Amino acid sequence: MKIIFVFAHPDDESFSSGGTIAKFTKEGNTVKLITATRGEAGQVGNPPITTKEDLGKTREEELRKVTKILGISKIYFLDLKDGTLSKIPKKLLIDKIYSILQLEKPDVVVTFNKEGGSRHPDHMRISLCATETFEKYLRRAKKHVRLYHNEIPKTLLKKLSQDGTNYKAFGKIMGTDLSQITTVVDISETLDLKIKAIKCHKTQNQDVKRFLKRSNHKEFSFEFFSLIKENSI
Repeated sequence: MKIIFVFAHPDDESFSSGGTIAKFTKEGNTVKLITATRGEAGQVGNPPITTKEDLGKTREEELRKVTKILGISKIYFLDLKDGTLSKIPKKLLIDKIYSILQLEKPDVVVTFNKEGGSRHPDHMRISLCATETFEKYLRRAKKHVRLYHNEIPKTLLKKLSQDGTNYKAFGKIMGTDLSQITTVVDISETLDLKIKAIKCHKTQNQDVKRFLKRSNHKEFSFEFFSLIKENSI
């Protein structure tokens, strides 16, 4: 099986789906990654490990280390500027993603849900455009293809709010009802690889620390997805 994950920045793949990616590749599946930007508007580390001018290059290097840990066989960078996706014409984003789907012909595509995991404008935009691209891809597919959104259960958000580790930088996340989550992936055997991958994103060490504080919750041994669209082939 061939799976393509579509995200906005280096580190999105590790935080949202790292355990699932490692599980897929360990089982012999092919996983490739579309990353819209190089994260050049993000953090430079605390204390700094790079400069703003070199941040995009540094984050690309971090992501390439992650691919070796998780087993991702190829990264497609869309070469768009971090923080600008909501201002870029939707057609441009869709055309870029579609050309890759046409080339790779994946069985499964995975992206953020409508909330983008954190309500980051880039995340929400890539979710919208990847979803619309998949609809175009599905109409022309000659095999069974599926689109999944990465989800955060409301029950988990409630626990994170109670222990003070909920992430609110881009607005309040509503989360997803368990009844709407179609696929729960047990990543207990690949959680160590997910954490190892997350730690590669040293420039984003504040987010890494936040994740590690959360990881004592049993829910972090699972990753959650909803099947959004599929054909009947």
